[in-house]
Amino acid sequence: MARFAFIWELGGAYGHLGRMIPVARELQQRGHEVVFIIRELIEAERLLGPHGFKWYQAPLWVGRVMNLPDPLSHAELLMAFGFLDPPALLSISRAWRNLLGLLAPDALVFDYSPTAVLAARGLGLPQLNLANGFQVPPAGRPLPPLRWWQKAPPARLLDSEQQVVHVANQVLYELGAPPVEGMLDILSGSADVFATVPELDHYPDRKGGDFVGPIFALGRGEDVHWPAKGSLRVFAYLKPNYGGLDTLLTVLRQLDASVLVHIPGVSRRTIEKFAGDNLQISRQPLDIEQVRQSCDVAVLHAGLSTVAAVLLAGKPVLLFPQQLEQTMFARSVEALGVAVAIPEAAAGQFQRLVKRALADEGMKDKARQFADKYRGYDQADAIRGVADRCEAMLASR
Repeated sequence: MARFAFIWELGGAYGHLGRMIPVARELQQRGHEVVFIIRELIEAERLLGPHGFKWYQAPLWVGRVMNLPDPLSHAELLMAFGFLDPPALLSISRAWRNLLGLLAPDALVFDYSPTAVLAARGLGLPQLNLANGFQVPPAGRPLPPLRWWQKAPPARLLDSEQQVVHVANQVLYELGAPPVEGMLDILSGSADVFATVPELDHYPDRKGGDFVGPIFALGRGEDVHWPAKGSLRVFAYLKPNYGGLDTLLTVLRQLDASVLVHIPGVSRRTIEKFAGDNLQISRQPLDIEQVRQSCDVAVLHAGLSTVAAVLLAGKPVLLFPQQLEQTMFARSVEALGVAVAIPEAAAGQFQRLVKRALADEGMKDKARQFADKYRGYDQADAIRGVADRCEAMLASR
């Protein structure tokens, strides 16, 4: 049997592991070995340990690049992660190669890992890119801007791509690897499998794509026990560093609702301040299957996996994006009529906007229609489908 390395370099939250772990478990059950090379180790013991996986720290860029403008494109995003500094990027790439050499995998499965993709170029290892829509934009030269709803100067987009590709090719020359032709060779470099459905793509105008459906079964989570008080069941998954957290928790506590909130790493002070008869806060993730079936509505930051899980259960979502990727996704989901996106800048209006959204019957109807469209969807089929692709690529070695 084969050894697969599942690799995650950029991005945060459970979504990356949420996509990878179910596929890794399927491969494990088929007799393969899986090792993880990941960005964040904090949850590894709890999420990977019970399945017997080994994990390693991903080689990461930890420097700071000063005076960069707000990124318009993926190329400009990568500038903040070493793709303006050939010697530093070469050092990180060699670290990736050293680690891969020690682990000796037979195949690689990437989740948003551009430096690892670059370092693996020319090694002859079969590769698969397990992605969401954000990580691999539609093809083009230049690639479409991140804020696809706004105009961006084509000359700047093209110039930024040329700079990043030039730096990447300097590194590849030193590694003795073939050069890249464009940005997609850095962001992906192999077959792309999108763990979502076309309606939940960060880029709504994509043509084609291998969409297998959302994967969100982490396999771990606390049992769900709703507070007895409250007529509406509201689930919230929020981050402790969200600027509007206290304001949003205040609004949720004042609702006539039974509210369950998951905030990883939340302070004891926040729990003591906001927990009450109708609102409970958990540091540990809750069982997503129980949550999505039993809640009436979800309050989220706009991470794809959790949003998809809730929508497939026919429940509407209130989205409070924290960063650009989430803003892109929130705009796409809101356009479907199944969600309302509320920016952090509107914190002073949270109470009014939340109450108005909860009273929107049209949004509830649209969410039910979305679930009806995908009523036959079973993520177990998606998991098996990705595992099949992983096994199939071994034949190319």
